[in-house]
Amino acid sequence: MTDETPFPAGALMKGKRGLIMGVANKNSIAWSIAQQLHAQGAEIAFTYLNEAMERRVRPLAESLGARLIL
Repeated sequence: MTDETPFPAGALMKGKRGLIMGVANKNSIAWSIAQQLHAQGAEIAFTYLNEAMERRVRPLAESLGARLIL
C-alpha cells in the first residue's frame, strides 16, 4: 500500500475495533471494507481459514498495521 489511501481519511470509527473475515485477496469485498474501516480510524483484526489463506491474508493485514491476525 502506498502513502496515499484509496479512501478519504476520517475519524468516524476512531476508537472502534473490527474483526474482518473472508478476505481472499486484494479484490475481496472484505478487503475493501477493511481498508475503509482503517481509513476511518478503526483498529482491525483479521481471520483466515488455513495456511494457504494465511499466505494471502497476512501481507494485506500487515499493510494496514493489524496487530491481530488469527
